[in-house]
Amino acid sequence: MPARRGESHAKRERRPSTGVASLSMFSGYAHQRFRSRRFGTAVTILATAATSAVALDVASASGVPGTHTALAAPWRAGSPLVAGSPGGTGSPGAAGPAVGEGRRAVESVLGLGDSVPAGSACECVSYVSLVAESLSARQGTPVAGPNLAAAGLTTQGLLDMLDDDAVRAGVAGADLTVITIGANDFEEEGVEDDACGADLACYGTALERLRANMDALLSRIHALRGPGGRVVVTGYWNVFLDGAAGRARGPKYVAGSDRLTVAVNAALAASAAASGALFADLHTAFKGEEGTRDDTGLLAADGDHPGAEGHRLIAETVLAAVSAPDPRR
Repeated sequence: MPARRGESHAKRERRPSTGVASLSMFSGYAHQRFRSRRFGTAVTILATAATSAVALDVASASGVPGTHTALAAPWRAGSPLVAGSPGGTGSPGAAGPAVGEGRRAVESVLGLGDSVPAGSACECVSYVSLVAESLSARQGTPVAGPNLAAAGLTTQGLLDMLDDDAVRAGVAGADLTVITIGANDFEEEGVEDDACGADLACYGTALERLRANMDALLSRIHALRGPGGRVVVTGYWNVFLDGAAGRARGPKYVAGSDRLTVAVNAALAASAAASGALFADLHTAFKGEEGTRDDTGLLAADGDHPGAEGHRLIAETVLAAVSAPDPRR
């Protein structure tokens, strides 16, 4: 059985994009591999990285206009960025509102979550850095992009991280917090289990725990964030293998994993809506409105994590959500 998200590869050092702050420079963080499905000792490692991050001189590490990496056009012109929205044709760096009409400029984008925002299995710039770069280019002002995401992290693990003062300070200081979390809360075995059924009975407890943990997580983040700070929660294209790698496991695997992914995304979206956070629909972005588009070209070689084009598309989807009118107004 393939390892779960974040365990199939050692966490590779991300190549920080020019001018955007990154935590990959801190020893003990970038190369840590999480072998357990539970958070375990990772909180100590992350706390060390987070403490270093708080001391980071944002002014010297932030991007400046003209130094960010130019971004290519999206993977497929006209692909939907969020469910029900028209397809976009611009890149993440295209002109547009930085954080929606009437909002102050973003100075810091914080990444939280699992191996997806951490950039695992991809020798590329993670979507967290791409979002920071794009906002810097749009605004013409520096935007820091600290990233506390870690391979193998669960929702409970992220809750545990918020007990650390340095992590809490990072959340409080972020203008925009982007979160991808939840896939590691689930075991893969049940997707091919006939006894699980179309109602996903074998995942019922895990889905309930996901929603409860997300509600608690977002409540704490909203309590910590500064005035005007915004939070974006992303969904998943698949909580397990997808594209050609998923199809190689057979039709039962494909159907079961997609069914679970839809349920996970529904829980994440409901929790985001209840807390006032934004939701970025990556299932639609990667696989189309019908959920049938082949997303192999967006994935890394392991079929589990996004590749470079996948990270670009995630960044576009997050930026589309951030640029939308504030639902709290």
